[in-house]
Amino acid sequence: MSKPILVPRSTLYFHKWQYVILFLLPEASFLRELKHNRISQSIKYRNEWIARRGGARHITPEAEQVLHLACDYLLTRNNPYKKVVCGNGLWVYTNNPEDFEDIGVIPTGELMYINQADVTLTPDTVVLKNPRHSFRTYFRERWLSNDELATLRRYFSTRPGLFRQGPGFAKLVQGRRMWLMSNYFVDHDEPNADFLINMAVPGIVRKTMPIIARAK
Repeated sequence: MSKPILVPRSTLYFHKWQYVILFLLPEASFLRELKHNRISQSIKYRNEWIARRGGARHITPEAEQVLHLACDYLLTRNNPYKKVVCGNGLWVYTNNPEDFEDIGVIPTGELMYINQADVTLTPDTVVLKNPRHSFRTYFRERWLSNDELATLRRYFSTRPGLFRQGPGFAKLVQGRRMWLMSNYFVDHDEPNADFLINMAVPGIVRKTMPIIARAK
């Protein structure tokens, strides 16, 4: 595994983990639950949906086998960790990076980075080099119903000048994703924006923090 890159932060990752590892693996989102029957069932539903509707890639038996191997790998780590999946991305938060030194044994995967939190920044703030907004609002991780997703898309599409959408959140608003991740965010200048967003789709806001400029 490559040497960790120090990343200045105000807290540990999720206030608990010192390291984060990003591993790219085709269809990693099927690893949301580390249960073999759930993985197979989700792939079956996905392929049946594709057969009826089209518009997405069929999950091959080979890809399904790799996902089961990845599930076994994650289930056999020695120490606690937190797993986040989205698309082809698998993020592992850990205090024991040695548990994942051989993560490259998972076929078709690619290790992108391992970052180490360097807790040197002001707590409860977002520090940017050249900030353009005053606040950043993060969302809760949850599944959105069709009605909630339609409401969320309508809310933000009618206010294009009020928010800067983070990359992941923009894909949800503009694309076909329905799972809201905890690292999705929007930047804005309105102190009460989180309250108004929660009125549109109740319970989706996790927290709002001020944005400050990085010291030169």
